[in-house]
Amino acid sequence: MTKRTSLGLSIEAGLKEAIAHRKGEIELPSRTVPPMTAAKVKKIIRRYARSPKAFEKRFGLPARTIEGWEQNKAIDAVGRLFLTVLDKEPEAVERALDAA
Repeated sequence: MTKRTSLGLSIEAGLKEAIAHRKGEIELPSRTVPPMTAAKVKKIIRRYARSPKAFEKRFGLPARTIEGWEQNKAIDAVGRLFLTVLDKEPEAVERALDAA
């Protein structure tokens, strides 16, 4: 059977777009999450909890992860994104977690 599905066509279009972007033929929207210092991480964490353990209970992030971030261990993009949103829009984080 040689029928092309809409899903297959959509995947094919996405791959072509990615290749064109990689070749510099088109510009795709993107966002860079800025780096975050250990001092800034600690400031954000302490604004919402007294300790990494309390922060873990409130937001569900492992205390060991938070302790590592506070000791200047690398923070992945997802962690930086979460802390950035928490820093700028804490109510949005609370609403999202309450709804979960």
